[in-house]
Amino acid sequence: MDPSKIAQMADASALRNLMDNARRLEREDIYCHAFKRLCALEGIAYDDPLLREFFHVLNAYEELLTERNGRTTKANRTRQKLKSKGVEQCLIDWAMGPATEGFKLLLEKGLPELTAEYLVLKYEGRFPSRAVEAARRRLEGVGVVQASD
Repeated sequence: MDPSKIAQMADASALRNLMDNARRLEREDIYCHAFKRLCALEGIAYDDPLLREFFHVLNAYEELLTERNGRTTKANRTRQKLKSKGVEQCLIDWAMGPATEGFKLLLEKGLPELTAEYLVLKYEGRFPSRAVEAARRRLEGVGVVQASD
């Protein structure tokens, strides 16, 4: 399937079906395009690009948890923190604290652009310099060069 067609898909069930078929047919390229599109659906309603991408990141993490656990798995503690602190404070806390399970899992799957640290660098003007530097150090420490648009 053409990646540009996958990028237009808006049905999560159809995307999951496409991912299953791609895995069965050993088409990791198609799987990756479908996975990224599925994750992007979560934040699609937000006008603010940071919020849109945050929910993209959260959905990616939950999809990977679901895949790993073999059942639907929500990041409940993350969602609680989001509700009490908001998106920007969550990102600051994650960038400045120890590496999260989400960070490790996303890196393991080759998705550094879907980490909170990457978002902090991408939108560095919205974050304190200490959070930006912590995010930069963490990403550079695992071999990911500076995030860019």
